[in-house]
Amino acid sequence: MEKIYLDNAASSPMDERVLEAMMQYFTKAGNASSIHAFGKPLKVALEDSRDNIADFLGVKPKEIFFTSGGTESNNTALKGVSLKNYKGEKRHIISSTVEHPAVLDILKYICEKFNFSLTLLKPDKNGEITPGAVLKEIKKDTLLISLMHANNETGLITDIGSIAKEKGDVYLHSDTVQSAGKVKLNFKKMGIDFASISGHKIYGPKGIGVLYINEKSKIDKFSHGGGQERDMRGGTENIPAIVGLSKAFDLLRENIDKDILHYKTLRDYLIKKLKDAYGEYVLFNSNERGLYNIVNISFNTDKLNAAGDMLLIRLDLNGIAVSGGSACSSGSLKPSRVLLESGRDEKTAMASLRISFGRKNRIDETDYFMEVLKDLVRKK
Repeated sequence: MEKIYLDNAASSPMDERVLEAMMQYFTKAGNASSIHAFGKPLKVALEDSRDNIADFLGVKPKEIFFTSGGTESNNTALKGVSLKNYKGEKRHIISSTVEHPAVLDILKYICEKFNFSLTLLKPDKNGEITPGAVLKEIKKDTLLISLMHANNETGLITDIGSIAKEKGDVYLHSDTVQSAGKVKLNFKKMGIDFASISGHKIYGPKGIGVLYINEKSKIDKFSHGGGQERDMRGGTENIPAIVGLSKAFDLLRENIDKDILHYKTLRDYLIKKLKDAYGEYVLFNSNERGLYNIVNISFNTDKLNAAGDMLLIRLDLNGIAVSGGSACSSGSLKPSRVLLESGRDEKTAMASLRISFGRKNRIDETDYFMEVLKDLVRKK
């Protein structure tokens, strides 16, 4: 039985060309911070990678910092700006109830430990966080807004640019882990102050990420130690992973237009198949304004036998990997918090799937998914 991976929003398979670029650095002696002949080539690789990624994101190399992934990038940005300002008058933070736990848990910690106040916006009837709703919550003491660019479960996009234009002197952080490589990002044009990216969502290695810090933004460093990353993150740099991440960005530069069209083709094909099979009994939690690679659906359990919490398991037994929500919490088989916050009832949220396409997925895989799904989800 062929196994079909339709959970690329959780993690994408590393491209073979990324691994090839990394291989020579696993066995090289030296440290990028050393000044001798063994260290200098590693330093060159480090800074060349930084230049390359900065160019892709439309920012300056000195604004790019390497981390272990999206979670560390979020921690560094959110804790860093809060620690820098915890004695000041600005002590209010705005975010939403549908953020990734790698943002919500951090913000709750900051508020508990440093006595910041937190406003969490609920999505509107379309599941979206609108600029108007965000801007209404800005007060004199608002320090920071943190909103993901694209939701990791539904793929719905927040208009970060419109918020940035009107936010005044409030810091704006965006988790762009899910949208990187699925839409074209230019952090300068978006007007954000901090942004997070994770390598394993863009066909790069796991355990490496990027934090963008606008050169005008002031934060405390989060990881103390050596003077690496311009004294912002102590610790010897992971050169193989950084080189691999840079190669992943090279491949995005070459393929992003083709990738986006590919995702759209697969998404449109799947949506038509779902509508043909289930009509009004399939509910779409993502829309045409969201990321093309994510289709999030719920089934009307009054009309369909959707197997509830067993649906994911039954699909897996048929060789199909999809998700019911965030990969960080999907093992619990609980209803999606994002869908509950977006207005779905618990029963419907349990009968939900997130199908997320990658660069190598094919139409025939979508056909097989639909064949299996129609066998598992039937009209009552």
